[in-house]
Amino acid sequence: MQRTLRLALATVLGAALVVPALAQDNFPDVPDNHWAYEALLRMKSNGLLVGYPDGLFRGNRPASRYELAVAIHATYVNLKNITDGLQAQIDAIDKKGDSADLANLRTALANLQNDVNNLKRYGDDIAALRRLTDTFQKELQDLNVDVEQMKKDLGDLNARVTKLEANRPAVDIHGDGNLWIGSGMATGNRAGDFGGLNKDGRRLGVMTGGGQTSSPIRDLTVLHEGALTFTTTKEKGPKLVGTVVVGNMLNDKINQANGTAFLDQSRVTPAYGSRYTEGVEDIYIQDLAVKFDSSVAGLGFNAEVGRIGYKISPYILQRLDNTTYFANDRWDNGKYIMDGAVVGFNFGGAKLDLFGGRTSRRFTTQGNELQPYVTGSYNVSDGNAAFANSSLRVDQTIGARLNVPVGQNGNVDVSYLILDNSTADFKKSLSAGGGIAGTENGNSVRGNRIGVFGATGDFKFGSLKVAGGYTQTQLMEDDSTTGRNRDNQAYYGTLGYSGNRFGLEGTYREVQARFLAPGDWGRLGIIRNPQNIRGFQVKGHFDVSDALTIKASGEFDKGASDNFRASTGLDKDSKIDTFNVGLDFKVSSSLGLMLGYEEARFKNVVNPGAVNGPRLGETKYRWTTVGLGYGLSDTAKLSIAYEFSDHANEYIVGGINQNGQGRNFRGGFFTTQLSVKF
Repeated sequence: MQRTLRLALATVLGAALVVPALAQDNFPDVPDNHWAYEALLRMKSNGLLVGYPDGLFRGNRPASRYELAVAIHATYVNLKNITDGLQAQIDAIDKKGDSADLANLRTALANLQNDVNNLKRYGDDIAALRRLTDTFQKELQDLNVDVEQMKKDLGDLNARVTKLEANRPAVDIHGDGNLWIGSGMATGNRAGDFGGLNKDGRRLGVMTGGGQTSSPIRDLTVLHEGALTFTTTKEKGPKLVGTVVVGNMLNDKINQANGTAFLDQSRVTPAYGSRYTEGVEDIYIQDLAVKFDSSVAGLGFNAEVGRIGYKISPYILQRLDNTTYFANDRWDNGKYIMDGAVVGFNFGGAKLDLFGGRTSRRFTTQGNELQPYVTGSYNVSDGNAAFANSSLRVDQTIGARLNVPVGQNGNVDVSYLILDNSTADFKKSLSAGGGIAGTENGNSVRGNRIGVFGATGDFKFGSLKVAGGYTQTQLMEDDSTTGRNRDNQAYYGTLGYSGNRFGLEGTYREVQARFLAPGDWGRLGIIRNPQNIRGFQVKGHFDVSDALTIKASGEFDKGASDNFRASTGLDKDSKIDTFNVGLDFKVSSSLGLMLGYEEARFKNVVNPGAVNGPRLGETKYRWTTVGLGYGLSDTAKLSIAYEFSDHANEYIVGGINQNGQGRNFRGGFFTTQLSVKF
């Protein structure tokens, strides 16, 4: 808590300049791999931090005593507002006495539970604020703050929190519920049209059995999911956290030939070409872990043991978001779950994480694997090749990650992982299992282990941002490197500028054909985690007003090598250009509208599987989207969107036609999502 308070007080909160940061979940100058990211995100969402008018945190800038005084007063006001609304509930509980109706008492306690849980963590802050009020008494008085009243109120706050803690249950229970409806329709009337195709590569306007329909009722899917999270509330000692989920958003293994729901939480190619259908009612454990702090030889550490989630960065370790049309933190947070442990050591500003665990066989009650942990593909060079498996199914993972701050303006993050498959046995039974196995130009290529080394750096110089990263993967058979460990790298460099109302960022990157990291580095058309590419990315935004934001981005790639035509469909003559433009308009505090257009063009693509096959005609993916988001309350949101797809010469879904051209897809996709947190 004292670290959290220090972060709050380090924020510059100019009294005449305090406005909410626009359209951002967290401060853009705080990288998501910074040790303080989670704390800052929580404090911003709770209203304790607002930052500068341009939305930046600027945590490295020294604060003056007057700025600290403003921060103290802002924190005090926020805490006071939180507790002012609770006194009536406390009085009502006091009046019930021992003879009160138990059902009513339980209801009253339930209403207080969330407020109590939020307030508990403020106890140390209140004590610190009382001390700081004395220290900064002169500066607060210069700001026309009634210091004596502030001291009195802080004393009252402490008494209220103490009273609320006495009514706190041993276990906090909260959760969320989601209802998702998707409806597709085929609108194409040209010869060779095959209904719609969305950004996840799913067929739209297709009925069971393969027939097409223009009726949104005939291709209607209704999915639901509810989650309960249990957290022990004991302040000292180990803390138990677990989440149980019930719903039908995963696969129906019996009827999957007719389509699937979202299939699972991690597949790179979840269901190309299939239609949406409801999954079976299923139950799974998303996480279940014990968290505690301890020390070894005087060195303090924090640990998390059990079923836990962990991620590093997009080119090293990060679960991809394969549900473009469904928003939920469980599905979208990028964390791979494993049954194991993470132990974190802090050395001044640096942090070292050691982690490891089992990353396979996390099954649901219906036998669905929740998060298949699969690496990138080992793409073979052109020539005579045959592969039983081209990617590694990871059964266990072990690794280390070190994050080190560099001066006042940046940090460096270095990681090394070993991804292992325990079923591939090349020495005894020569079983490929879940390993990589095949022949390439007459040579055997086998691997049951992958090493991943990566490093990233982020630096800020005023409004300028400089970032970069490098990752290399090594295919191994047990402890020995195997195969052709070339063309196995990914790297990028980024330069960005953030102004008061606009931002601009450019990146150059290359992802080679045998880069095998289990990451999430983007989508081109419907292709996720593309390999054998190099090119430029650019993106920017402009806040026309507090209510209107315009966003645009583009990517301009070529094939990185001529040696992988058959496996990737790309060579140095191939070009992939993508364009995105969007408009967000905030009508009111509860209603927002959006409009977007995306186009991806593939030129000189080679027919995959044929080294000297014909080059396809220009492939175009085009999506136009309109939508709205409406906040029903602080804990409930309704999102509605309609997307029209118009794709020409699609060459992945449905195969290649005899004339060397792909298929055409035209159709609409209506989605709505109701999300409620409790």
